[in-house]
Amino acid sequence: MIRVARLLLVVLVAFLGIALWFQGGSTVAQDKTKPAEKAAEKEKPTPKKIAMQAFMRKKLESSQSVLEGLAVEDFDMIALGAKQLKTTSAAAEFMVVNDPMYAQEADEFRRIVGKLERAAKEKRLDGATLAYVDMTMSCVECHKYVRNVLVAQ
Repeated sequence: MIRVARLLLVVLVAFLGIALWFQGGSTVAQDKTKPAEKAAEKEKPTPKKIAMQAFMRKKLESSQSVLEGLAVEDFDMIALGAKQLKTTSAAAEFMVVNDPMYAQEADEFRRIVGKLERAAKEKRLDGATLAYVDMTMSCVECHKYVRNVLVAQ
């Protein structure tokens, strides 16, 4: 039981970190951006960027549903969140960058979400929790990669 509580604590901390990242929390380093960068930030977001933000928000809501299901041991909620994640990851909008490394990251995400969904259907809380942690790590790694690729472009 202590192991499960620790896992849930780790998952919760990881989730909160991702949520703060999505909220766009400001740091001192970010506040000291160059004037040219500030001007670029103030530019009106493109329709593609707005659509991507909405798409990522949907993925975040689905992952929140999974986390809530894990916390209250509601396997139907976990499975539904995983199914929503699988559906969104199959959408064309999911392909942000067209290169082999990104495709590999996306495939890994879908594999892990499948593992999460199976664990929920089999009512294995530990397995679903571990899959959620794996999924969160996959998200973080992919976002790091995409940020680096987009900066390079």
